[in-house]
Amino acid sequence: MKNLLLLFIIGLLSTTLKAQNSPCTPDASLQDSLFGLWPDTIQNLPLANVDQYYEEHIQIKIPGTVGEVMGSPFYLPGTIIDISALGIDSLKLISIEGLPDVINSYISNSDSIFEGNTVACLTLFGTPGVNQIGQHDITIFLNGWVTAPFIGVTSLYDELGSYETINGYKFIVQQSMSIIENQESSFVVSQNFPNPLSDLTQFEIQCKESKVYEFKVLNLLGECIFQDQLHLKSGHNTYHWNASQITSGIYFYSLSDGQKVTTKKMIVKH
Repeated sequence: MKNLLLLFIIGLLSTTLKAQNSPCTPDASLQDSLFGLWPDTIQNLPLANVDQYYEEHIQIKIPGTVGEVMGSPFYLPGTIIDISALGIDSLKLISIEGLPDVINSYISNSDSIFEGNTVACLTLFGTPGVNQIGQHDITIFLNGWVTAPFIGVTSLYDELGSYETINGYKFIVQQSMSIIENQESSFVVSQNFPNPLSDLTQFEIQCKESKVYEFKVLNLLGECIFQDQLHLKSGHNTYHWNASQITSGIYFYSLSDGQKVTTKKMIVKH
């Protein structure tokens, strides 16, 4: 029993250290930006594959003023005091909810507190399994402190009764595409290029035989928003697609020969 416990502790420490081997370093080039996140919730997070270690860094520019987050003007509840121009003393990441249990988080300040108008970095890491396949909606909870006239130091939670939230990130776990594509296949479709894209993009497709293939584009709900029948020849093919008529967001494209289906992610950003 003691040996099992020791192995568990060693495994836990090695996972944590693995994340820290690629430290989440705040990007100094973002210092002059307004409040923002990179990647943002439109570009979203890279897909995670089953049984493959995942690690992604999110850069967060901490707002310099209340107005960057709450809008301008912004009045303290029950008062006529506009605090939108006040500088933010500090901001704390309270919690991240919605992640699969096997995915951990690590932030570049151990106490999760950052001064206003600085850059923070958040790491998500871990190895998802088959039980985590699907979409997980993430909410990040934050609290901020300001020094307000006639009041002194106060927090958003004290004044509003709730934390500020960042919504929109989707953590998506899929069956490993590399495993699927390494099997003997009747065709292989490349990652589209460019990606992210604003209008035109292209796909390189290698086929073993000439036949009709079905190409689909699906939204995050799994709804088909575009479909085409491709008459592809044996060997190398290039397919072009125009995304100018759809809204910005995350989409999936699939190619099928009637027996096998390959699906990959693409990002549309107008």
